[in-house]
Amino acid sequence: MSEPVALRLTAEDLAALARSRPAAPALAVLRRGQVSRRLLLLKGLADTARRTVPEAWARDAAAGWELCVRAYAADPRAFERVLLHPHAGVWLRRCLRALHGTGPGADLAVDLARLVTFGHAAALRAGLRPALSLPVRDGTLWLPTLGVVRLSGGANSVRLDGWTVAWAERTVSLRESRRENPREDERERPFTPRRLVVPPSAPAAPRLSVTVEDADPYRDVYGFPVQPRQSPARLAAWQSAVERTWELLSELMPERAADCAFLWSALVPLRPGPRGRGRSSSTHEAYGALAAAPQRDPLLLAETVLHETGHLALGSLTDLVDLTDPYDRTLHRVGWRPDPRPLGGVLTGTHAHIGLLDFWSRAAHTLGGAQARLAEQRLRLCGTQAAGALRVLRRNRAALTSWGACFVEHMSEEAEAYGFRVDRRPVHPSGQAVHPSGQSGVRGLTPFRVVRTAAEDAPPSSAARVRPPPPRSTRSA
Repeated sequence: MSEPVALRLTAEDLAALARSRPAAPALAVLRRGQVSRRLLLLKGLADTARRTVPEAWARDAAAGWELCVRAYAADPRAFERVLLHPHAGVWLRRCLRALHGTGPGADLAVDLARLVTFGHAAALRAGLRPALSLPVRDGTLWLPTLGVVRLSGGANSVRLDGWTVAWAERTVSLRESRRENPREDERERPFTPRRLVVPPSAPAAPRLSVTVEDADPYRDVYGFPVQPRQSPARLAAWQSAVERTWELLSELMPERAADCAFLWSALVPLRPGPRGRGRSSSTHEAYGALAAAPQRDPLLLAETVLHETGHLALGSLTDLVDLTDPYDRTLHRVGWRPDPRPLGGVLTGTHAHIGLLDFWSRAAHTLGGAQARLAEQRLRLCGTQAAGALRVLRRNRAALTSWGACFVEHMSEEAEAYGFRVDRRPVHPSGQAVHPSGQSGVRGLTPFRVVRTAAEDAPPSSAARVRPPPPRSTRSA
């Protein structure tokens, strides 16, 4: 749909990403990589469906592809906004797995037909006014960035005419400005996205705007049960919790808050764990989305935001370049999980822990009382577990790519800056440490290539008390 675009990260960009201190230009490159990746997935979906299910393609999906082409030609930025809807990535991968026979195909007819509603949403965002009639598949119209419409009343077909949807003598509007009428039948109401907006609390603080995704049919991909549509009371509770968390995060480290505001675009509410325990998750297929159970403590919710947005940044990097050997099948023990992890999972979890060191250090020095004690405990736990995992990564140097080896070196430097010692003697490819005078160093970096990323790891819980080092006041270049 467009000419190839070169994506470039400098050595300084890679170092800053490894230390969880990415500069805005590097994050922009990673976002551009997500756009390019999804364009490739969308084109792959169209090509594969035409070849493998030509009748279903012509009947259910071809019109959607034409709308996508028209929307991209009319306004590429508006089209990319829909393309980057977090769960559009889940939909694309699900369709492709089914078409290639590597995933369940029971819902392929519904998933493939949703290319039309995807294209309709993209066309509306691009300023077009498409009109078409569709058969009703599963009673749900999925319109990324616009919402979800539940089609009650046993209708066999639905009419989409610009911003209106009509079926069985019912008509609803997709306009984002439309207010929900509490007396209206919930089944006939379009589940338009609601947003949590937090204005800057200080001149240097960033603005946050996050969509609450509580109706998207592709949101149940985080390994925990998702919550249904949020009531006004629950939505107000989320707004309050996010405001307090954002104020705290912006005060302690405004530069990291800015990174989070760039990476975090959607919140998927999860059901709480046993005894109300908090839980969170993210997946590289849903770039921009953070799934979390309600959390009242702003410190712990800030930890969740930092942890999961760290996963989003690393996942967007590993969608472009390998950090570990994709054919390595070894498993390793880490401090934050009871089950052995693949090496990519070790690196992913280590990076998330490294990204919390500065936060907990600043919290321990800035806050008082119970909050300071909690911050000291978290700092000690994160640093100790990260240092142990870094030793695992260095012992398995042979399974790291040159990019990955460089990444591990920078993470090691960050851990040591906070007082958590890592054996950073050069490591022989066999996995044994060698004397500093021996052969060592990082080889030339290899070109980008698209790969899958490892599964995410859970955040840490509690730890022993420790006196934290002073916070670092500036980010890397």
